[in-house]
Amino acid sequence: MRKMQKKQIVYKILKVVFYFLAFSIISFIVYFISDYGFLKAATAEHSAGVLNAVGVKSSFSTLNDRAFVNQIEIVKECTGIQVVAVFAGLIIPLPKVSFRKKIEAITLVFFTVYLANILRIVIEVWLLAKGFLPWSQAHGPLGTLLSIISVAIFFLITEKFIPEVGCYINEAVNLINKLFKDKQKNC
Repeated sequence: MRKMQKKQIVYKILKVVFYFLAFSIISFIVYFISDYGFLKAATAEHSAGVLNAVGVKSSFSTLNDRAFVNQIEIVKECTGIQVVAVFAGLIIPLPKVSFRKKIEAITLVFFTVYLANILRIVIEVWLLAKGFLPWSQAHGPLGTLLSIISVAIFFLITEKFIPEVGCYINEAVNLINKLFKDKQKNC
């Protein structure tokens, strides 16, 4: 009986390790495969369009692989691709989820994060243009708060469309708890 429990624990540990490895590789590839110049340019263009629509005179420009709203550079992190990379890393290795469902979820997250980042950029530039906050405060603390909201949306979408992610996370946490409890008993 004890030998069977050890085999089950080893199997679960390997399952978690391989999932984490796949997650890491996929996230790394998605994030670092490109500088995403096209995505930075689209983000800058759409942000400038929304800013003009709300009365803040704005323009966008590109230079080589760089994109700007007015004089503010839109870097890769402004596109939200890091959230999409993490999400793809979480979703793609799941064995019991159909490929179609994975693609739908990743696409939905991509567009949600994209729109959220445009909104974040618009709010930050608007606050700067209206003189409410200096760039360091509009971009730093406010940007962090808006990013946290984006991650919360990401988790809600995950739970709604692919609850298996929550099951895997729960399984990993339970396994870690069990391993630590067993270690404490042996002390």
